[in-house]
Amino acid sequence: MWFEEIHNGFFKQGIKIEKKLFGTKSKYQQIEVYESKEFGRILVIDGHGMLCEKDEFIYHEMMAHVPACTHKEPKKVLVIGGGDGGVAKELLRHSHIEVDMVEIDEEVVNVSKEYFPQIGDWNNPRLNLIIGDGIEYVKNVEAGMYDMVLVDSTDPEGPAEGLFDRNFYAHVFKILKDDGLVVAQGESWWIDMPLHKQIMQVIGEFFKIVMPYRFEMYMYPGCNWNFVLGSKLYHPTADMIVQRADMLDGLRYYNADIHKASFILPNYVKKELGDLYKW
Repeated sequence: MWFEEIHNGFFKQGIKIEKKLFGTKSKYQQIEVYESKEFGRILVIDGHGMLCEKDEFIYHEMMAHVPACTHKEPKKVLVIGGGDGGVAKELLRHSHIEVDMVEIDEEVVNVSKEYFPQIGDWNNPRLNLIIGDGIEYVKNVEAGMYDMVLVDSTDPEGPAEGLFDRNFYAHVFKILKDDGLVVAQGESWWIDMPLHKQIMQVIGEFFKIVMPYRFEMYMYPGCNWNFVLGSKLYHPTADMIVQRADMLDGLRYYNADIHKASFILPNYVKKELGDLYKW
């Protein structure tokens, strides 16, 4: 038996699975969990592979530690989405950070707690879990409340569609402090360059610095995936705090060298992005 994911109607990637462990239709989406001999347990939402035990640490470490080691002194961080708890757990490795996490679908949290208990750090007192709509949440937060906002979303379908919208990022910009920064799930410049450019353009309307960075996710179609960092002040390589990166224990992917190297762009990407790349 295979789990197969088709992306953009032209690319199909498959993973051999042993059995289906769980399936349900929540208020917002279809949630499934599969067991794979090679990949471990796999979380699937609306037919898209979200994470697997074999490589989830890559995504979560790169989304959390790149901005946390770029910002001079991040204390208050907002995570939109991220119902598996992985990004929040990585942020909480930094003892000076408190996390508000807004997840629209409580069932994603429940499934993650049951089938992926090692990924989250749900009992940490510095984590404030809010079940609600992140799009509505950012509209009602006072200006300048957060140092960083991390948008850990699915693809722009269903409840996540509005997280790729200009109005959403206008509110994100407002709730960040004057030296704040945002990181968003940026799709893949290999599989979906038009969508990647759209995300760059929207974030670029508000932020002085807008730079994509890359990471390998063997679970995701094409294996090459991207985040987009938008910053009001700090440059992710010129201002990165090497000592903070080197002090982190127990990481399996992220380090100071990976941080810097992830921002190096191939020539064809530089050409394609053009002025959308603001550094």
